[in-house]
Amino acid sequence: MMDPAVGDPKPTKTDEAGTAPEVAELPVPKEPLRIKILREGETATPVDTEPASASELALTDRGKHHTTSSVSGNPDVPPKEAAVTESDTDDLPEDPETAHAVEDIVRREGDELLEVSDKKAAVDTLPPGRQGLGHKLKAFFVDTWKNPRKRKVLIISLAVCIAVIGTVPTSRYFVLNSVGVRASARVHVLDESTLQPLRNVEVSIHGVSVRTNENGDARLEKIKLGPGRLKIIRRAFAPHARPVTIGWGSNPLGDEKLRPTGAQYAFVVTDLLSGKGIVKAEATSGEASAFSDETGKMLLTLDDPADELSIRITSEGRRTEQFKVDAAVMTERPVRMVPARKHAYLSRREGRYDVYAAYADGKEESLVLKGTGSERDDMVLVPHPTEDLVALVSTRGGTRNEDGYLLSTLTIVDLRTKSTETVQSSERIQLTGWFGDRLAYVRVVSGASAGDPKRNRLMAYHYKDDTNNELAASNYFNDIIAVGDRVYYAPSGAYQNGVNVSLFSIKPDGSERRVVLNKEVWNIFRTSYSQLILSAANEEWYELKLPGDKSAKLSGEPNHLTSRVFTAHSSSLQALWVDNRDGKGVLIAHDIKSGDNKTLRNQSGLKNPVSWLNDNTVVYRVKTDGETADYALSIDGGPPKKIADVTNTAGIDRWYYY
Repeated sequence: MMDPAVGDPKPTKTDEAGTAPEVAELPVPKEPLRIKILREGETATPVDTEPASASELALTDRGKHHTTSSVSGNPDVPPKEAAVTESDTDDLPEDPETAHAVEDIVRREGDELLEVSDKKAAVDTLPPGRQGLGHKLKAFFVDTWKNPRKRKVLIISLAVCIAVIGTVPTSRYFVLNSVGVRASARVHVLDESTLQPLRNVEVSIHGVSVRTNENGDARLEKIKLGPGRLKIIRRAFAPHARPVTIGWGSNPLGDEKLRPTGAQYAFVVTDLLSGKGIVKAEATSGEASAFSDETGKMLLTLDDPADELSIRITSEGRRTEQFKVDAAVMTERPVRMVPARKHAYLSRREGRYDVYAAYADGKEESLVLKGTGSERDDMVLVPHPTEDLVALVSTRGGTRNEDGYLLSTLTIVDLRTKSTETVQSSERIQLTGWFGDRLAYVRVVSGASAGDPKRNRLMAYHYKDDTNNELAASNYFNDIIAVGDRVYYAPSGAYQNGVNVSLFSIKPDGSERRVVLNKEVWNIFRTSYSQLILSAANEEWYELKLPGDKSAKLSGEPNHLTSRVFTAHSSSLQALWVDNRDGKGVLIAHDIKSGDNKTLRNQSGLKNPVSWLNDNTVVYRVKTDGETADYALSIDGGPPKKIADVTNTAGIDRWYYY
């Protein structure tokens, strides 16, 4: 029923073109202007957010203009609306300012208000079944939360759901997987027949797949949680699968054993010198591999092998062995391994002093550096403790000073690349020892007079960055010895004017220079691995305990002053030294930790130099009337093995001065 306050609406007049004429201009209202957008056929209603005294302007969604107004000046009285028709506006006074204001509002805000109104109307007028999920949920929770009883039921329901998710594995895994939670798992795969780890085995869970490493370990990352199947596959072995449940975090799945189904070939890998089994040696043929146990035994399993097999056996720190076997022969095969480093030595077999290198079994000998024919026989060859390098002191350069004296040259030789680096030439060069990447040595300045206070220079050469630093200088040094990571040196008092006359110690990089004894020291005797005896001026004797630089005066000369030259190996914690007993040379290994000495070899002619090839293989020299040769020996036992006949050369020995 029509509101009597509004009256019957009059039809809107149109012009000949069929368009509605413009709405009559309204006076500018004193109250804030409200705008309401009406859809076709919709009746204007009051807008609650504005004061009752506000004037309203309504627009139809077809572009027709209508207005509603409230004439009540009382804000407590609800506004009344009336559709303004053309006849209504005819009676209103035309005001240009009002018309301009209305047009400006419509132009700037009409589109935005129309869009907002349409969206709200679309949601509000949709049937419940067609409203969006978000709108439904919002309405549901608002309604539930306002109702105390419903709110209580909702809270209890949520608590029950959380409890179910936390206690029921299936629900828990589903929720955790849905939010992206992933886990990891570890598997250790073994050969069932040998119980040794298997490399390169495919392991998969929940679609995640990896291969085992050299320890037989596989670590799978980013696995979905919940029940699944662990699958393990490798050629020549029966496939293996079992159910597993992946939980949150890390999942250690333990050992898995594969049953071999292919042909198996047995090998026993031992050390050539000691005869002891080598643990964790690996045999490979194509993609197949096997590891040795503590006795050196291994079984290599192959799927459909060819008539002839190519076998490769490796072990850390040892020479790789490669050979072929007849696939039809299934007997156990012995494999003997030697250190991976070659031993370097001098030989004059071609009439010149050449540098050769060979393995401990004497195999694969190679010419590393050809002699020039200018070498004297007082050559020195000192290998690096761990690297494939040797330091060579010789006159191979053929350079002479003004007096026609051949100058000595220090050369670093790389045994692998056969390359050389000339460090320095001088009238005389004497090696002190290797200290990691540095080589300490003393050189006599070429052409200097005997009265030069710096005629002898203690140097340290860094072979990696090719730097050469002076550590100390003197007219000559009474004695020098390498101990641990330090050099102990005793400058002569000649031409020093009382300055720089003490026993010093210094690191090869030039740091931590210390005064050990504030007296001129004439001789240094290393009577044991942890003790130095010092002979000082005025026939005084001092004892120096190692490590450390504190000396103590002795009451007189000690009974035994034999000085030992120790050659230590960093990883084995043992040091070699040579003694002379009953006319024979004795090779002794000193245990640095316990202080015990162990005799390794007693042989006529056994002498220095000695060196290490690895942490259990040593090389010593024998010089007799019948031979001069180098031998390899294991500190774990077994007979020595001759490497080659050599030319006798010096190594790191007692200091001597000129």
